[in-house]
Amino acid sequence: MEYHSHFESLLQLNETSEVFPLWPSTQISENVTAIVQHRDLNDLTSNRLISGVSCPELMVYTPQQSNGIGIVVLPGGSYQRISIDNEGRDVGNSLTALGFTVFVSTYRMPGEGHNLGSETSLADAQRAIRWVRANLDKWQLRSVGVLGFSAGGHLAGQLATRFATQLQENVDGIDALSAKPDFCGLMYPVVTMNDEFGHKGSAYELLGAHKTEEELNRYSIEKCVHSDMPACFLVHANDDDSVPVENSLLLWQALREHKVPVEMHLFNEGGHGFGIEKVKDMPAHQWPTLFHNWIGHVLRC
Repeated sequence: MEYHSHFESLLQLNETSEVFPLWPSTQISENVTAIVQHRDLNDLTSNRLISGVSCPELMVYTPQQSNGIGIVVLPGGSYQRISIDNEGRDVGNSLTALGFTVFVSTYRMPGEGHNLGSETSLADAQRAIRWVRANLDKWQLRSVGVLGFSAGGHLAGQLATRFATQLQENVDGIDALSAKPDFCGLMYPVVTMNDEFGHKGSAYELLGAHKTEEELNRYSIEKCVHSDMPACFLVHANDDDSVPVENSLLLWQALREHKVPVEMHLFNEGGHGFGIEKVKDMPAHQWPTLFHNWIGHVLRC
């Protein structure tokens, strides 16, 4: 049994974090009702899913001692919802313990009738990087990257490959900044749109029932890799029965072919959507430390 409730801001879900809107209020006109789905009736503050986002926000987690690096986190949810706790809050708490300043981002869904259609989520991801870049001084940061999970990993992959794609007219000075992340982490990401290994739910939300060859190529991350991308960090579990590990393998191969720096970690166990807590007794629980060490090498800090 599940419980659903309406909400207006992430502040209602986590009162201890600062929350900022991604866009000026004049840009948000879609009539979508934001809903929180509680999957654990014994704990209404954990394992929550968000849908119906029309006003994307950033929920900020600050460390006691900053390492000067910001990370925009894009939780997954099949491009239908956002796993705000498992792949948002829990990740924020874990990474701040390592010195990162974490910006957990909500984003609008491609199939909910927004003006940009299948490009809507990417517009929000671009804005998230630009917003943090515009506010580096506020948190005393020198760089900002992205970390995406599952469908959020696909969105992070789009951002890493299509950061320069102009999706709409600039709404303010923030939109004039670069949307290129300084590094890109993808956790058990949806990558390909092909029928053999693609995640059907995410593909349907992005492309509908009738997909053209051009659309398949545009939204298959491995088809969009180019040499100007940021370095990438990939994590997947061999026993992922929702998004097959071949998604990461295809992307790793494409990155290698284009000489984009890439590090990949494949764990035997973990399944899909493991976040932080679901692998606390497995080798995959090491991924935040591995990610931290990799970023230090990539940024030489």
